[in-house]
Amino acid sequence: MDKKFKGSFKDWLIVVLFSFSAFSFWKLSSNIGAEESNRKSATDQSIYEKINLFNEVMKKVSDNYVYEVSDEELIMRAIKWMVNSLDPFSAYMSPAELKDMEVETRGQFGGLGIEITKKDYYILVITPIEDTPAWRAGILPGDRIIKIDGEPTRDMTVQDAVRRLRGQKGTKVVITIERSGWDEPKDIELIRDIIKVKSVRASTIEKDILYVRLTNFQERTSDDLLDTLKKSGLYEGKIKGVILDLRNNPGGLLSEAIKVGDLFVGDEVIVSTRGRNSSKDYRGRKERNDFPAGVSLVVLVNRGSASASEIVAGAIKDNKKGIIVGQRTFGKASVQTIIPISNGGALRLTTAHYYTPLGTNIEEKGIQPDILFKPKGEERSFAEMTPQEILERRQHPEYDEEVKFAISIIRGEPLKVKQNQKEPISEESED
Repeated sequence: MDKKFKGSFKDWLIVVLFSFSAFSFWKLSSNIGAEESNRKSATDQSIYEKINLFNEVMKKVSDNYVYEVSDEELIMRAIKWMVNSLDPFSAYMSPAELKDMEVETRGQFGGLGIEITKKDYYILVITPIEDTPAWRAGILPGDRIIKIDGEPTRDMTVQDAVRRLRGQKGTKVVITIERSGWDEPKDIELIRDIIKVKSVRASTIEKDILYVRLTNFQERTSDDLLDTLKKSGLYEGKIKGVILDLRNNPGGLLSEAIKVGDLFVGDEVIVSTRGRNSSKDYRGRKERNDFPAGVSLVVLVNRGSASASEIVAGAIKDNKKGIIVGQRTFGKASVQTIIPISNGGALRLTTAHYYTPLGTNIEEKGIQPDILFKPKGEERSFAEMTPQEILERRQHPEYDEEVKFAISIIRGEPLKVKQNQKEPISEESED
């Protein structure tokens, strides 16, 4: 076989092999495409079957349930369950519920001034807010509201009760209170007023220690905190130490948590969020209002510190800007986004998880304090105090055992406090 023929045969063989490979690839691609199409078709068919099943179940419930229930109500219940079942924090919000949430984050509304929850079928008072109609009327933590304007609250949701209790300034509402120690419930008539929820409370201890308590994170929390720090003389060198109390702070707006963290960590990373569609690092800005070097910062936390509170505590801890004292925090590291929908309501949907600056996901783990501390004395919770006692405690935070310990850290006397404890200050893990 001559060289010319060998070359031609080689070229011909390459062409044949290439053509066969191309045909095989086309055939494989066609098969894959067909399989994907078949899978999509099967998925669509399954979805149609589930929709038909949903319609069938709804029809049978509507026709046969012991009480009459409309199709619209069944559909809304299905929507609420679909979202609520995803996780404890995702929820469908009706237009009215969305409006209530927006009012709460602004921190000002017409009402009575009580924080409530649902327990044992009834509306339970968590605490009255200082200098409000409920406070002045002597409403106490633990009171059960069994009626609002004569309507029983047994089957009311918290949102339903809130809507009935709130209203224009000067209008009247009658609540029926059941209290431990009373022989029978009592009707209490209240006149609504403008309620301003104060998220920042502060006082100066021993002239050069600033105590600041954040109760939640609403629209003006960071601005109010900055005003408080400025008025204290912190930036003029008049304050030796700051105690930031985040105990029992359930959180609030992510944007405010970032702004509050910015006041303490300078231009370091405050928090990172990672979701299916996006990831982002939130970093502080270098400004003249940075926390002064040489000023001690002690952050108090407990099991009730959650979400935005944990963002701030985690930023301070990981960036080594202060000492975290107390008990392990709640462990809520999910970010909820408000997504408007066509009926005027919204979805509060978990869209990301947040991570501390060192990359720790604290979901269900919480933030471990630098110093574990649990008061060993007979400390009474706010739920056990009268409004007057709560007010006195808020005016004198130095009576609190944990605040006393924080003061000792700032003064450089932690060993002295240890010696005054009947037991070691560290607590055993409850996990």
